[in-house]
Amino acid sequence: MAQQDDANRRTGGSGGDLGRLDTGRETRLGGARDGRLYCTRGRTVGVWTPVTGFRPLGTLPVPGRGASNAAFRLRNGALAQRLLRPVVGAWTTTNLWPLSDEALLATHGLQVYRSGDRGRSWAPVHRLPPSSGPMGVLPTSVCRHDGRLYLAEYTLGDEPARILESRDDGRTWGTYLETTAVRHFHGVFDDPHRDALWATSGDTDRESAVGRLEDGRFVRVGSGSQQWRAVSLAFTPSAVLWGMDCSYADEPELLRLDRDGAEAPTTVGTTDGSIYYSGTLRVDGDRWVAFTTAAETGRDSTAEPEQHGGPDGDLARVLVASAASDYERWHELAAFQRRRPAGGRVPGVPTANAYVFLATDPSLGLLMNPFNTRTGHGSVLRIPPERLPQLAAESPTLGGALAPR
Repeated sequence: MAQQDDANRRTGGSGGDLGRLDTGRETRLGGARDGRLYCTRGRTVGVWTPVTGFRPLGTLPVPGRGASNAAFRLRNGALAQRLLRPVVGAWTTTNLWPLSDEALLATHGLQVYRSGDRGRSWAPVHRLPPSSGPMGVLPTSVCRHDGRLYLAEYTLGDEPARILESRDDGRTWGTYLETTAVRHFHGVFDDPHRDALWATSGDTDRESAVGRLEDGRFVRVGSGSQQWRAVSLAFTPSAVLWGMDCSYADEPELLRLDRDGAEAPTTVGTTDGSIYYSGTLRVDGDRWVAFTTAAETGRDSTAEPEQHGGPDGDLARVLVASAASDYERWHELAAFQRRRPAGGRVPGVPTANAYVFLATDPSLGLLMNPFNTRTGHGSVLRIPPERLPQLAAESPTLGGALAPR
């Protein structure tokens, strides 16, 4: 109880010591670029800067006609969300990625849109598979590498797993890789230190892998256990870091794969929830890595019968470590308690997970966006770069059951 009370003090409903940006209610963080934060409020696309605050840019189109679009609107439209939120909690249906000063890419449900005029108008450029989730893809599903864009589809059905490629800045897309060896890809990532393109996949032990994309192939660096089941990757000059995306693990691990030819990752910490999103930030010559965990509900459909896991998650956490500790001393900057909707008291009624979406920017710092949480839901919290080392020093390190090994 003391740990939970401390977490609530640090988040405090309005961010506590964390600066809350004036982006309005129900904000969904997209990405940061050149000192600007791009985000959505429903279908409204906007940008925030320290000078202008939040400024609307345009509106994502409503999905068109057709059976699949009608089903999406019925399940995920504004009316459905208003009616179901007290029962199942809040969920999001959009993603947003700034590609350049002019171009933006977004998903709304099953549709991928592109804007070439800073978000004022949007054109559909790709249709996602029918079994994709309400958010379409994960926020980690898009990256630029060697002048080309890559998009990892996130299927939940029997379709092959695909990574798409665009050679014209997102206007058209073709298949870069298609495979049935994995359920889906969680993300694609540009490695800024080695000029390499990486990907992560899941979800069973044999499907879980971290690897590189080379000439239309997924070359696994490691696979075969839940240690290799990752959503996001963080890159430093000396290592690649990630956290286990495994809700039924007793203690999901934070892992560091050294670049010196190591075949297995080193466990540098453990926590109590799946690790989803990551970011890196350089401050005064020291390089920081941030991870956020999710507070998940329900049972993982890919788990074996004996893999029951623990109780539903309660806290979504923000964890940071620096190169000064070789990423072996992790600090908890904040923890957000998951909403407990009425449906959670009824057996068989699914309820929404709680997440902390994440972005970093050299001038803006660390940006956090708790979603479906009791405090801070739909807000964007900011830690300027110069404040991060001090706040980390003042924050508790992972201890007890969460101690680094």
